[in-house]
Amino acid sequence: MNKHPDRIAVPRVAEDVVIRDPDIFKDPDFTNGEPTLTEAEIVFFKEHGFLLKRGFLNQQKTFDRVVDHLWDSVPRGIFTRDDPQSWIGTPADQWTEEDNLTVGVIQAGAWKMRSKNGIGTEPFMRDEIGNHPRMREMATCFLGDPVKRAERVRGLYCVFPVPPGSGGRLSPHADQTAADLSAMVFVDEVAPHCGGFTLWPGSHHIVHPHCETVHGAMGQDQTEGYALARDSALNEITPMEFPGQAGDVIFWHPRMIHSGGVNRSAELDGPALRLIVPCDYQRADRTFYDNLIEGPGPNHQWWVDTRNYKEDVPSTPDNIWDGWTFK
Repeated sequence: MNKHPDRIAVPRVAEDVVIRDPDIFKDPDFTNGEPTLTEAEIVFFKEHGFLLKRGFLNQQKTFDRVVDHLWDSVPRGIFTRDDPQSWIGTPADQWTEEDNLTVGVIQAGAWKMRSKNGIGTEPFMRDEIGNHPRMREMATCFLGDPVKRAERVRGLYCVFPVPPGSGGRLSPHADQTAADLSAMVFVDEVAPHCGGFTLWPGSHHIVHPHCETVHGAMGQDQTEGYALARDSALNEITPMEFPGQAGDVIFWHPRMIHSGGVNRSAELDGPALRLIVPCDYQRADRTFYDNLIEGPGPNHQWWVDTRNYKEDVPSTPDNIWDGWTFK
């Protein structure tokens, strides 16, 4: 349902679309943790739309503080740190509208911990993760100088374990943001089949021609073609799920179809929460503006740091790499 009467509604995934179970990502031979882009990494990123950097951030004290921040923010002790059984399932029926405003929303089995009262702007997330020199150096490798300094990260995204024996399902979507580059930062261990971030490799090529501009939000005339392209990608592509350790970072193209994974930890080695910090990057040398209807802006997607810009151009099948350091 379109909750904002003026917003453009993208059609839901068609009922006959088969969403495949994900494969677990296997690192290529060239996987490394350096803030550099090799030719092999560029070729891989262009084709698949993502690049995983193992052990990229050595920030254990920061990661511990992020995890503590989550437990300090659980409203009314709905689930507790010392009782893993309390993590199973989604406490949506106990979540109030006030909780949505102050500590973030629960959607599709995940707590998206973000708010207008500061979550996502804390220095230990914004500066020690989003603006960490290695993150900015990597963004520069992709985008060139100058990279806009982040004023916030999106927050902390937590995926709950599904009850043993329950189905669980992926929720594929693509963000309608203005980011040039996105990143998912692991702040704790994520085992296979335990809610890892999930991407549909190559989907950025399929949906890009159906977007209004290279980096901006969806246009009204593009929604039908976009939905058909998205559904085609879901039918054709096997998604990829990423396990990892604290400090691993996935850099990915913002047009990628993606989802939080299904967290089956309760029926494997015991309940675990999947925790990740999403960050966004774009070049700074642009004329930015708020999209008051679609966002990012104060009315919608205010949790996204990047903004649309006047120099953006219409999408074509050939200009997906406009603004990148490679073509």
